[in-house]
Amino acid sequence: MIERINSILNIFDVGDLKFFFLVAKKNIKNLILLSLIVSILALFISLNQQKKYLSKGIIVIEADGNNIVDIEEVYSFESRMNRINNQMAILKSDEVLEYIVKDKKNSVQFKNLYSDNEFNLLQRILKKKENVDDIFLKKVLTDNFKVKNLPSSDVLELSFTSINPKLSQLALQLIIDSYQRYEIDSKIKITNYANQKITERLQDLVSQMDIAQKKLSNYKRENNLVDTGNVKELKIKEIQSISDRIIEAKQSYQKQQNDLLSIKVADGDIDALLAIDDLRSREEISNIKNTLNANQSNMESLSLIYTEKHPKIIQAKDQNLNLKSQLSEILDENIQQKAFELSNISNFIKLSEEELQKVTDELRVLEEKESGMLKYTRELESSRKLYETFLQRVKETNEAQNLQVSKLKTIESPNLPTSHFYPTPKKNFVLTFLISFLGIYGLLYFREMNSSVIKSPEAIDSLNIPQIGILPRVEKLKRGFHILQMFVEDGASSFSEAIRSSRAIIESKFEKNRSYMVTSSNPSEGKTTYAFNLALSLEKSSKVLFIEADIRRPSVLNGFYQFDRQILGLGEIISGSANLNDAIFKVPGTELDIITSGEKRFDMSDIVSKDQIKKFLDVLKLEYDYVIIDSPPVQPVSDTLILTQSADYNLFVIRSEETRTASFMSSIKKIQNVGAKINGIIINDLDTSKDSYYSYYYSYTPDYYTKS
Repeated sequence: MIERINSILNIFDVGDLKFFFLVAKKNIKNLILLSLIVSILALFISLNQQKKYLSKGIIVIEADGNNIVDIEEVYSFESRMNRINNQMAILKSDEVLEYIVKDKKNSVQFKNLYSDNEFNLLQRILKKKENVDDIFLKKVLTDNFKVKNLPSSDVLELSFTSINPKLSQLALQLIIDSYQRYEIDSKIKITNYANQKITERLQDLVSQMDIAQKKLSNYKRENNLVDTGNVKELKIKEIQSISDRIIEAKQSYQKQQNDLLSIKVADGDIDALLAIDDLRSREEISNIKNTLNANQSNMESLSLIYTEKHPKIIQAKDQNLNLKSQLSEILDENIQQKAFELSNISNFIKLSEEELQKVTDELRVLEEKESGMLKYTRELESSRKLYETFLQRVKETNEAQNLQVSKLKTIESPNLPTSHFYPTPKKNFVLTFLISFLGIYGLLYFREMNSSVIKSPEAIDSLNIPQIGILPRVEKLKRGFHILQMFVEDGASSFSEAIRSSRAIIESKFEKNRSYMVTSSNPSEGKTTYAFNLALSLEKSSKVLFIEADIRRPSVLNGFYQFDRQILGLGEIISGSANLNDAIFKVPGTELDIITSGEKRFDMSDIVSKDQIKKFLDVLKLEYDYVIIDSPPVQPVSDTLILTQSADYNLFVIRSEETRTASFMSSIKKIQNVGAKINGIIINDLDTSKDSYYSYYYSYTPDYYTKS
């Protein structure tokens, strides 16, 4: 849960959850007192507000049951919602409210109930006396009546708010009764109007039927039509019969034509002619063929017994010649007959086609006449059906006029409220207390964040970040001394002792052969002073390299120390214009190695990545016990965010009474957002004379340092 809240706070960059509790703890008395004052004021106002009572009722307005069609269509969601919305609008309409306002009995009841209302002294003084007339009554009904549809149902929930419980019940009941009256009256009006319009329509239909009947009669007379149904059917059958004959004749014609072609190919060869099926199957040809075959068999039998010149064989041969001659003559006659039949079939087909065309034309003319007649018949039939429909509707409207009932069904009658629902003093008191508490706390918190400064270590205890150094305020430097190297120049000062304490914590808490980045929220908060003095302190017992990583501004150390050769620094190393060994210098009078920012000025994030910086620092850690990096401040530039991801430990310097809480918290969030963290905090420039908590910063005599 706490992590979830912290993640939300990270999004808005408003601080840490524990810092929230710290601000609340600091101002808890004022928060509770101010919230109680506001809540008591709200309670007083609530107790003097006019009480309001709520009467509720539940109804159902059924759908019209007439002309039921497809159930899914009638009760579709869209259709049902439109019907319900229409009924809700009618319930709140002026027409329904007019039934109440115009009723004198209702006006008297409302006046009596309004006169029974009880008002406290404040209400009697401030509230203007109302004149309960028709305008006022209608306004009250309009403003206080509510109707709501229960989801996925036809049920409507009605409610009416009033300063009198009886009045709220009465108003709601009158609205329900008025709706029923309005509904019935509307239906009667609609029924009378519909009856009138239907009667007028019936008269028009009678005239239309007379005109249609006359048109149909004239058309039949002009076209000699009585009943075209059977004539049309006979014509269709006749066309079918002629079509069948033509198809059969064409098949016969094709067969005869094929036979004549075979006869032509046979060229008088009797055997070839007899191979034609139609000739071979004819009776006279078949008889001669059989007799010829029998005589041929007889000749073959006689030739076995007698010689060729025997009278019987000669007689048989003569008979054979006669039969062949007869067969040839009969074949010729049949061939001529087939040619004649082919000509007759051709003429028959031609005549049949002409007859078919004639009958088809007659049918087409008949259909055209019938189409015209059907047009007038349909007009007459349509008018007759409409007349019957409207005649039935007249009967229905006459019956409905005598059976008009309301579709409204009351499920729950309007209740008489036993207690008021408004105001709610207890609820208002609690809510006002909570809202005012949160509101006042929010103002205090943002005031703390945006206008307050960090004065003491307690202000950041809630962050759970180790405090590895507290540097006292240096009011006045000795002549010739500089704060940048105070540890070397004035070792007996409380400032130098604070640097030693910080060094001891770092040596015990952190490992050697690591890189340490020192930063702050904004410039002039003492990060360079602390970093350089820490490096001078560590140099006494370890091999230390100090890197000035703020390559966007001129080197502080270049102006402080006079080096014996051209200064090459971190800017030249990153840009590749100098080697590492060429950029390392010794601080005069010490064994401290330093790399200044150099002459190059550019944005580090445009040249190198965090991985490249990390590899560079890994190489340095192989040679040095401590690599101290004096980085740019977090807020102005982005270089620090790269360095925080590359260094092993990140130290943050805060200047007491100058570093703003909002700026500090924002810097912490920025570092956390890139996946890095702050491993230690140093409070700089702390006025130890104002807080007994820091009484251990006593003055040491020069003898102490001489002995140590």
